[in-house]
Amino acid sequence: MRCPYCLADDDRVVDSRAAEGGAAIRRRRACRACGQRFSTYERAERGPLAVRKRNGRVEPFEHAKVLAGIEKATKNLALAEDTPRRAAAAVEARLRSLGTREVASHTVGAEVLAVLRDIDPVAYMRFASVYKGFTSPDDFRRELAVLDKQRPPKPPT
Repeated sequence: MRCPYCLADDDRVVDSRAAEGGAAIRRRRACRACGQRFSTYERAERGPLAVRKRNGRVEPFEHAKVLAGIEKATKNLALAEDTPRRAAAAVEARLRSLGTREVASHTVGAEVLAVLRDIDPVAYMRFASVYKGFTSPDDFRRELAVLDKQRPPKPPT
């Protein structure tokens, strides 16, 4: 590893620990030439994931698109600040766990709905109304009925 300060490639690892929930390793390093300390992160390299659109086109999977959709659905809701980021990461992890290099766009949408169902019913309905193309109040009623059946009952207070 090259030192970012003096560009020497003689350093030693001072400390290593798990980072990003175990998805990476953070290494604290010290340059033997100049003495400066710096951190590096080691992550597993993942292969590309592609999304097959309804029209047959194939595009690279874009984490940012999933995150943007989740952020829109959760906007102005009383949720933890990192909820959208965690939800998008969960969607990507589920898609990658399928073990294929290509997933259908409806699979991506279904995974987002599944994650939002567990986060907040309003966020779920916001996303569902766009994803499923609601055109009438009856569409909302039908989806709410489905959501009520799928959500576990609230414990008595």
